[in-house]
Amino acid sequence: MTPAGYTRLFATVLMGAASINAANAQEQLAATQNPDGIYAVYITTRQGDCDKNYNWMISVSGGRVSSAGDTPMEASGQVSKRGTVALAFQRFGQVATVTGSLARGSGSGTWSSPTMQCAGSWRALRQG
Repeated sequence: MTPAGYTRLFATVLMGAASINAANAQEQLAATQNPDGIYAVYITTRQGDCDKNYNWMISVSGGRVSSAGDTPMEASGQVSKRGTVALAFQRFGQVATVTGSLARGSGSGTWSSPTMQCAGSWRALRQG
């Protein structure tokens, strides 16, 4: 084989190895992106006369969000495969919409409630 032939063979082997590594990295990333679990959610009010801080628990299963534990409001919504959060907290006719992102066991975003005339931010940490 000529030196040019060895160079082409080496380049082909490197490209194949890089493709395999990229596929493995994507599989590992998808595994770490699984949002399922129990999360402690820390909510801070930045606008309005609502309590300044709230702490709630939510459960994510199959991307669907629900309340967990002794949570004063009912949570419902979803977390997409890409980690986009879209949910609502409801209690006694009061509604707060929540948006943001979640990845690798933590997340953050914003919330607002036209019924309570408040808004703020949130962060979440997977428990256990």
